[in-house]
Amino acid sequence: MAISDSKQRMSLVIEKSDKIILESMAKKDDRSVNYVINQAIKEFIKKNLPDKEE
Repeated sequence: MAISDSKQRMSLVIEKSDKIILESMAKKDDRSVNYVINQAIKEFIKKNLPDKEE
């Protein structure tokens, strides 16, 4: 499957228990596991980026 130029494919290794939890969360919200993981990454980046001084 082709992906857009703005996206990058990657793979990761996680605990089985975490995968089960992610699948359950995704199903509950009628989303893909990919979507749930991307949202978590975006939250992590937003939380951990230093504040920009103006």
